[in-house]
This record gives sequence, C-alpha cells and structure tokens, in this order.
Amino acid sequence: MGKLKLFILLFVLAGVDRLCGIMERGDYPWGVRVRSFYDTEQRDALGGQGWLLNLGPTGIRGRIYPSQADQIVVKFVFQDNQSPARGLVQVGDIVVGANGKKFTTSHRFGRNLPGGGGWDGPMMELAKHIEDSQGGDGRLRLMILPGGSGAMKTVTIQLRRVGRFAPTFPYDCPRSKRMLEELCDFLVMDYRSANWKKANEFYGSHHGHAHQLLALMGSGLSKYDEIIRENIEKYYRRSYDPKSGGFQMWQWGFDSIVMGEYYLKTRDERLRPIMEALAKAMPEGCHNGNGIYTHRSEIHIRRAGRKPYASIAAISGLHMVGMSLFREAGVGVDDRLYHNIHQHYLNSSRPNVLNIAYAFGNADHLNHFDIRRRTAVIKLKDPTKGLSGRGPGYISPTGMDGIGDYEITYPLEGDPRWKPTDWLTEEADTNVLTELAGEGMRYVIRNSPLYVMAPEPSQPYVTTGTGTHLAPVGMGALAHLIGNQPKSWEYLGHHAANTCVNGPGNGFDGHASSNLSAFWSILGAARSNDPAKLRAYLDYQKTFLVLSETHNGGLIIQPWGRDRPNSNSDLAYGPRILTTATGAILLSLGQKNLRITGADSSPSLQDSFWPSISAQGKQVQIEFETMKNKVYRLEGSSNLTDWELLQQVDGVGGQIVLRRDAKGHYFFRVRSVSQE
Repeated sequence: MGKLKLFILLFVLAGVDRLCGIMERGDYPWGVRVRSFYDTEQRDALGGQGWLLNLGPTGIRGRIYPSQADQIVVKFVFQDNQSPARGLVQVGDIVVGANGKKFTTSHRFGRNLPGGGGWDGPMMELAKHIEDSQGGDGRLRLMILPGGSGAMKTVTIQLRRVGRFAPTFPYDCPRSKRMLEELCDFLVMDYRSANWKKANEFYGSHHGHAHQLLALMGSGLSKYDEIIRENIEKYYRRSYDPKSGGFQMWQWGFDSIVMGEYYLKTRDERLRPIMEALAKAMPEGCHNGNGIYTHRSEIHIRRAGRKPYASIAAISGLHMVGMSLFREAGVGVDDRLYHNIHQHYLNSSRPNVLNIAYAFGNADHLNHFDIRRRTAVIKLKDPTKGLSGRGPGYISPTGMDGIGDYEITYPLEGDPRWKPTDWLTEEADTNVLTELAGEGMRYVIRNSPLYVMAPEPSQPYVTTGTGTHLAPVGMGALAHLIGNQPKSWEYLGHHAANTCVNGPGNGFDGHASSNLSAFWSILGAARSNDPAKLRAYLDYQKTFLVLSETHNGGLIIQPWGRDRPNSNSDLAYGPRILTTATGAILLSLGQKNLRITGADSSPSLQDSFWPSISAQGKQVQIEFETMKNKVYRLEGSSNLTDWELLQQVDGVGGQIVLRRDAKGHYFFRVRSVSQE
C-alpha cells in the first residue's frame, strides 16, 4: 500500500483523472530500504530490504519492468513454514498469469496518466485471481516462465480458504469482519511486543499512534478495550501550549479526533477538561485563528524567529474533524477558527472538483490582481510601537496606527517573489500587524475589505474530477458531514467525498506518507452520496487488501502511488503497522462504531425525523425490543445535563448513545433493550 515514486504535485483539470502508477527514478523505488522487522528474512537475503511488490499472501515479492509491463518478475520468496510459495516458486521466475488466464493488461508507469493509473495491469488481475482462489478451494494456479524463459508451466500454491468478499464489501461481509479482527490482532501483537520498539507502545509518529488506536476503536471488539483504555489514560495528563516547539500541530489534530471519538463512545468525563484545553489552544496554533496550520505552532515560529514553513491543508483538516467531533460532544470550539477552515475548503473548490495541492487554494481567482493577498516584514524605527502586549507571535491590537517610520525587509526588489508594496501605506488602516522576535520586527498581512471569498453553494456540486493530495479532501468530507450542519456544508462535504471517490487509484498519493493519504481519503470517499461510484471505489480498494496482505501477518506498504523519492516516512515509521491500520479502518466502515466510520450518520437532526418519548421526573420507560437501534428524542429535556440524562436511563437495562442538537434537545439511540 505504499506510494512509489511519484514525486511532484499532480493536478486534475477539466474532469480528467490523472492518477499515477509506479514511478521509477534510477534505483527508486526498488532499492529503497524498508524498515520492517517482519521482513527481516528478505533484508538478510538481499543484502538490504528492497521495496518490492507484495503478491498477496503467497510469500512472493516481485517487480514489474517497463519492458515487460504485463508480467511480474519474482525477486524474493519467503522460506519460512508459513510461506505458501516456498519450494514451488523461485527467484527469477516470471508470473504471466493465474488460474488459467494470462495477464492481458500492462502496468503504466509514471504520472498524469490519461484515464487513471493506480496499480493497474497484472497486479489488478492477480488480485482478482487470488480472491477467486481464496473464495474457493484455496488453490492459486500461477502460470510461470521458469527462470524467465522456456516453456510455461503451472505451479499450484495453497492459500487459506477465507471466502470471497461480499458484493456489499465492507458492509454485511463475513470475510471483512474476519479480516478486520486479524489485522487488529496483528496491531495488538506488535503493540505488546518489543520486536523493534519498546513494548506496549504504538509506533509511527503521531499519525501511526492515532491510526492504530482508531482502527482498534473502529472494530467495536471488546477484546481491545484494555489497550484502548491504556492509551486513553495517557491523554488525561496532556497539555497544549502553543508556545512550545516541535511538530505539535499534527499531534493536536490527531489528539482531538481520538479524544472526540472516545468521548462520544464512553462519555469519559476525565477527557472533557483536556478537550476543552485543546479547543482553547487551537486558534493560537495558527495565525490569529485564520485556520492555516503548518508543522509548528504559529506562535512558536514567530517567537523563536524561525522561518515560516508552507501551510499544510491536512493539519487544518485534522483540526476541523476534531472540532466537528468536539461540537458533537458538547465541547465549545472557536467558531471563527472553525468557519475559517470551512472557508479555505470553499476557496479550494471548483464546480467539478475540490482539489488541494498540499496547501489550500485561495480566493485570488475571484479578485482583481490589485487587491490580492500580500504579506511583508518590516522593521520599526521605534521598537516600542506596534507591540502586541503579549509578546512575539501575537497580533498588535492597534495595527499600524502610530507605528512611525519603518523599513521593509521583505519582500525586496530583486527577490523573485517581490510584488508591489504600496498597499502597506495605502491600506494601513486594515492591515494586520503581528509582533515578531527581534527588535522592532513586525509581520504585516494585507486585509483588504474589498477582497471577496468563495460563496456558500446553493445547490449540490456536480463532481467529475479528482485530485492527488486527497488526505485533506477526505478530512474535509468528514468535517462537513459529521453532526448537524447547514445544507451548504453538506453540499461541500459531498463534493469533497465525491472528489475522493472519483480517484480510487490515487488514494495512496500524498507528500511524505502513503498511509496518511490513504487512511483519510478512504474515510472521506465512504461519505460519497453516489452509490454507483462508491461501489466501484470500494471494489478497487478491496484489491489493495488482497495484494497487501502478507503470508505472516498484517499488510505491507506497496511501491505504488505518488510521492517524492526517498521521502515516504512510512517506510521507517512502520511499513507493516501503518498499512495494517489503513486496511483495518477500511474494513471497520462496515461496523460503523466511530463517527468517522459512519456511526449515527443520520440524514439530519430535523425534529420531524426523531420520534419522541415523554420523560416523567427521573424515569424513562423503555419497554419494547422494537425500539432497538432506533433514535428518539426525549421531550422536555433541554434543561438536563448529559450526565443527568445518562442517569435517567441507566436502570433500564439498555445501552444508549447521547447527543444534543443546536436547540438544546437531547437525543438517544437505544443499542439494546431488556424488558422488565
């Protein structure tokens, strides 16, 4: 499930899907080291761990050459007792087909491929044959050219009989449930082990920790509750200081989602003050609550005098998903920040696609050149002017009023990024001034009142295109469709979801993490309101599971997708565990245990949708099994707290999930009912 060598931002224009296949550059990706404890045998045999194609649970690793793009050359065969191909397939053999059918399509290398790319060709065909075999007697009949030449022969290897995926995969699918548990068991085994890390910890940076924990939570299996609680307890001690260093903006986003989901499932009140502290800190992680985030806190960057890094839409997307969950949980968020991120998604949208290339788009295309956004750094002659009152990194409440003389230190004429700076004096009344580290240093942002933003949509989008950085797009779908949102937000959320669903082959394209992109683009695509396209998308992702499943546990990252050469961090952070978490979250869609996987995704919270039950005093009568899994409104409950309402229904013998709408009405969903 890896992302191979595709390396520059790709754009989808005019509704044309420009997806990517394997991207080669020199020895990339085949010679790249893959840090995987569970693939030590391959590393030792090949004198390093080459990044090879995993051919499903066969125990075979291979490579496709442009000159033989309809064939797979065997580069390694595992020799352990679990390897089905041991002693039957040899290095140098060429796989030309399976189950009596030769491969008929070639893989297309490169990027910007007309009509799409992904892992097309012999990989896609092999995935279908593997599923056919595992759905039958388990025997996969590989058509082999021994040593790469000579007469073709058939080699039969025995795979596990696990059944076919259901036509409704991953919903109502026995094989999906079984595979989900197996993948989660692998994550638990790795968590408990000290094979390549400390025991009892998730590895893989902020996204690795969060993805694995969310996968276990999404499974809905109580056997993982102990590990989930072990990790949630660590959140009770967390604090969020925007002045601190490090790449903490990623952690803030992931923490908000993990805590939000766990709180909505358990009502663990010990998390509430931590969630509230994070919600309060979020606006200071970006500049003046503008919703534009980068690795480090904006306050820290300005205070430390660091050079600002490019804005990263995925971090903003994570924060917005977290805020949507917080709102569902009744935790207040900064509305200005929340709506600013929403506006960035609007600005990035076009009628046929919501395409984000690493950073959000802006609304410059809606404005005349003379009033477009600009920035500058100035040095005041009198450093006592234009102070924020809170130190570097904060906005000056008086703006440029009375700051006196200054010199411009950025941009300077001759700089390739230079643009006219007359706006500094002509629009001094509306410019935003920020105190920087360094005597008299100030940062100025143009804030013309004439600058217009993209408007709210008044009708559904007709989404025909897709993109290549789909992680923030998928996050945008979730953020806009979780909870009770305005109709225009639903339009934008489905626009994002359909942008994801239109590009099944580039879900693993991204910037420096295949699985960050895949994890969130899959969740976003699952919110598509186009059933036919969603079915095609899910069937495509099914082949990712088939091909990436290893013979000895979990999934492994594959060298397909688009990424900068030698910058895919997943190869070091956990090529098995991160990919396994992505597969598990895909399969957990069928369980709908989390908001991000579809839990309680009702059409809307309109009063007419919710049947009502009267509450008399402190008692609620729930008597009929027919009420199970339906949603009810509790009349006259707007003056009750969540905890009081929980106590009301506690003695009924049923399990409930609570929520409150914007009007203060409380609702509950009955999970199970016992008659008394």
